[in-house]
Amino acid sequence: MHGIVHKTLKEYVVDRTDDETWDTIVDRAGLEPTLYLPVSYYDDAEIDAVLETLSGMATQDRRAIERDVGRTLAPELLSTFSAHVSRNWTVSDLLGELEGVYDDIETATDDASLPAISSRLESDHGVVTYETHRDTTYCGMAHGILEGVVAAFDGDATVTETACVDDGADACRFRVDLE
Repeated sequence: MHGIVHKTLKEYVVDRTDDETWDTIVDRAGLEPTLYLPVSYYDDAEIDAVLETLSGMATQDRRAIERDVGRTLAPELLSTFSAHVSRNWTVSDLLGELEGVYDDIETATDDASLPAISSRLESDHGVVTYETHRDTTYCGMAHGILEGVVAAFDGDATVTETACVDDGADACRFRVDLE
């Protein structure tokens, strides 16, 4: 997985707790302390181990934590890949251009192993489909990223999960109601 995810997860934990808690999570997860670089790639198992350990220590379930991490990750992703996104776009524009943006990012980061994203814009809402080849789906994180992206575009929109692979669907689908 892209290092920006690992780096942001660490920042998420440290911002809400402290460095000692992060060190405890890393230790309990059986990981080696690592300086995560946003432009490097790291094993998905590290994210899974941290999320499992964190959810075991927290009052939130893993899915809720993933979603919150996703909201935190969205501005980082937008900043990292800003060359592919126009800040003048509305949420509707972004939803209409999302597949092209995603294809551009996938081409620019050929070492990455990205999930498949598709979107379609209808009159009053958008539908975003997320499919992953990973063993862990990270649907909660995808939901949070989409919410964070909508917020970054000052969008007056609501993101609702309408289908999830964790519940037997073929892909995770999100409806973005434009208000």
